[in-house]
Amino acid sequence: MTESKLNEIHDHWVKNSTPMRYANKLERSEFLLKYVEKYVEKKGKVLEIGCNVGRNLNHLYEHGYKGMTGIEISQEAAICLQEMYPKLADDAVIINSPVEDVIKKFLPDTFNLVFSMAVFEHIHPDSEWIFEEIARITGDYLITVEAEKTSHWHIFARNYKKIFENFGFKQVAESNCKEAGLELYTLRVFKKVRK
Repeated sequence: MTESKLNEIHDHWVKNSTPMRYANKLERSEFLLKYVEKYVEKKGKVLEIGCNVGRNLNHLYEHGYKGMTGIEISQEAAICLQEMYPKLADDAVIINSPVEDVIKKFLPDTFNLVFSMAVFEHIHPDSEWIFEEIARITGDYLITVEAEKTSHWHIFARNYKKIFENFGFKQVAESNCKEAGLELYTLRVFKKVRK
């Protein structure tokens, strides 16, 4: 694996977001919804980090979740979200920015749920500090759907159970993601431990 730089990874996702490819993977959003409905009340605030075209957020929105926020690095994907899901776009806060530039602006425990699907794996090692920030802004539940054992020039293998349990969370569910068509991925649900 060649050593990649943070700006190379950002540039890759700004230019290669392929929003229409992500829009058609509804089985992934349905898989996620099963876990969200089990743990998170519909009145809560939700943040998706790396929302792309907004398919996951829109699926949750259509099932009664309303306090939606998305962070997306690609302007193309953010524009497609507005076109494909205008109701969501009107009600949600969509932040078009790298996560590193905005994560510190949120107050502690802002969101009842923070989740990411195949995005944390692309966080450059120089930006691993964001995981502690994610833990800080998550009030109740955190869901990760990531390829934890895969490595590539823009994919970094990590053990998210170890990472987030070190930041005050307890894993409450784990599943392979085969039914979502993500054979190499692991879903983890974490609950914030209150002291």
